[in-house]
Order: sequence, then C-alpha cells, then structure tokens
Amino acid sequence: MSSPQGGAQEKTEQASPKRLSDARSKGQVAKSMDLVAAIGFFGTVMIFAAVSGDIITNSINYLTQSMAQLSQANSFEGSYGLLFINAMTSFAGLVWPMLVAAMGLGVLANVAQVGFLASLEPLQPSFSRLDPIEGVKRMFSMKALFDLLKAFLKLTLVGYAAYLGIRGEITTLLLVGYTEGLGALVVAGSVLMRVAVRVGVVYLVIGIADFMFQRYEHSKNMKMSKHEVKEEHKQVEGDPQIKARQRERQRTLATRRMFSEIPTATVVITNPTHFAVVLKYDENGGAPVVCAKGCDYLAQRIIAKAKEHRVPVISEPPVARALYKQVELGREIPIDLYRVVAEILATIFAQKGRL
Repeated sequence: MSSPQGGAQEKTEQASPKRLSDARSKGQVAKSMDLVAAIGFFGTVMIFAAVSGDIITNSINYLTQSMAQLSQANSFEGSYGLLFINAMTSFAGLVWPMLVAAMGLGVLANVAQVGFLASLEPLQPSFSRLDPIEGVKRMFSMKALFDLLKAFLKLTLVGYAAYLGIRGEITTLLLVGYTEGLGALVVAGSVLMRVAVRVGVVYLVIGIADFMFQRYEHSKNMKMSKHEVKEEHKQVEGDPQIKARQRERQRTLATRRMFSEIPTATVVITNPTHFAVVLKYDENGGAPVVCAKGCDYLAQRIIAKAKEHRVPVISEPPVARALYKQVELGREIPIDLYRVVAEILATIFAQKGRL
C-alpha cells in the first residue's frame, strides 16, 4: 500500500480545472501534429487542384516567353540569365499561394485543437534533457517504442494508400507514353492529383484518430490522486486549520471593535439575559445604529461593560430579539422599529433631564 503522503498513489480522479489550466500555461495540451500536417497536406492538394488550370496556363506562357527571349538574345550567357529570371518568377507565382495556404491551414488546425495558446515554457532549457543517461532511458522506454510503432503504422497506411492509387491508375499512366507534348503533362498531373487526394484522405483519417488518442492520453496523464486533490484544495481554499485560526482571529478583532463602541453608546436593549443589542443615536443625524450585539455569554459581557461605563441598560425582550436577528452591525434600525425605539430613547433622555 502506498503512503498517503507520497506521490505514488493511484491516480483515479479527473483533473481539476486548476491542474488543466496550469498544464495549459506550460504548453501541455492535447494536440496532434499528424492532424496539423494532414490538414495542411490535404488543403494544399485541394488548392493545387483548384488552380491547376492557372498553373498550366502560366507554364505555357513561361515556355512561350522563354523561347521568344532566346530567339532575341544577343549572347549565349544572356539567354541563360533570361531563362533563370523567368523560371524563378514563374515558380514563385505558382508556389507562394500554396505555401501561404499551407501555413494558414496549419495555424487554423492548431487553433482548432487548443485555441489561442502562447507559452514559452517548452522552449526553456532543461538540464534533464541534456542528461545522457536519461536520454538513453527515453530512447528505450515503452513510450519511445510505442511512438516508433505508431510512425511505422502511419507510414505503412499512407504508403499502401499511395500504392493502391497508383495501381488503379496503371492504365492511364501507360497512355502517357503515347501522348505528346502538353497532353502527357496534363495526364500525368491528373493521375498524380488523384493519388494525392487518396493519400490525403487516409492521412486525414490518421490525423483525426491520432488527435482522439492524444486527447485520451492527455486526460490520462492529467489525472490526480486523492492526495493531490486534497493538497490542491488546501492551496486554493487554504488549510482548514489555518482558516479556522483566521476566523477566530477575525472574531476576536470584531469583538474588540464592538466593545470599543460601548462606552460611547446611547443604550443597550436586552432580553434581559440571552440577547443584548447596543444602539448609538446621534441627535443631529439619521436613525439609531446597531454598533454591537451578542447572545448568551457575550450578551452578559456587553451588559457588564455598559454598566461599567454608565450606559443605560433597558430590558425589552421583543425589541432585543428583533434587533439582534434583523440588523447587521453598523446598520440603522428598520423603519418598523422606529416607534418602539423612539419611546425607549425618550425614556432615557427624560431620565437624563434632556426632555
């Protein structure tokens, strides 16, 4: 049996939002590079198929311009220079849209999997990666063997898809030998495109399967033991013992503040033994305010403190209970208690000779 304090406990609990968020900030997310590559490849093939007509037209124009410039060239060296410039211009015009599209599809594939994520954590140097012993262990680990088998399986599936595609086009490919000029190029290009689409579909299926596996693997790796869940809860919510001490300290401070208000209070209304509510009334401003209150032992302390400082103590059980239950510290009394409290204050002021 593993120690409850150790990290060897079986991880049976699903990852908490905090654990997933911490892992995400470190760049640890479920992502399939095969899916990114497959989407980029398949998308590029589709774009190439859509613009293949323009490619053929540009190729014809390039050949026409090259032949015309060769016939007008004054020197052999100059003709090569013109050919090179035209070739680079034509090649750039054909390739750059597909490169941009492939990059854009790769970015979209990444965003679709993990959202917008920017983390420098994977780029930071790690000395454990430079340890030759650890490197050898990683090379011969079960994960490395599994990754090798996955790569072999993917290569086999893609290769077999290409083989089936080419085998199905054997008859068409044989016609290339009997086709002249541009026609042969068109036939070969169409065959290549159909094979590429077949391979792209297979690669896309492999990418989707790999993404689902990566999500499963990530979820499995992120699982937590009961001890980890408990420790994380302590970090987020705080240690229960520490929080209990903090609450006790807060109650002590609140009690001290309450008792500091009693010497300047106007009246203490009691139950007479179970509840005590301290009111402070300013004749020049608003309604009376509850500045302290307590029940049982605390009520007895409030009454004793009030008598010590000659603050009037009036026994009005219904009023004391209502004030204790309805009014928070520092708040004015409710309107429905104005009349009864006013009568109490009038009695006190009369006793003091103010009325």
